[in-house]
Amino acid sequence: MEDAEFLQKLKEKIEASSGIPIQLVIDHEDKRKLLVDLGASPVKVTLGADVLENASLARMFSQYAILCLKERRVVQEQEFLLYLRRN
Repeated sequence: MEDAEFLQKLKEKIEASSGIPIQLVIDHEDKRKLLVDLGASPVKVTLGADVLENASLARMFSQYAILCLKERRVVQEQEFLLYLRRN
């Protein structure tokens, strides 16, 4: 799958799961970046470029973004780990 197609599917998954439109940005300099900017319109989700190389990382980052969007706040690491254990 091409990177553009993968990113489009990832964006659609996040939007469908959260019910919130987003702007998905890939950071090629900070390859492990994960940032959800709830103050932007639409909400800006920035993921490091490593998501293009590692499907597990992409899944975890997308789950974090979905949880933040559903909660309408940036969640803490411990809270996210509990969320992952339940799902």
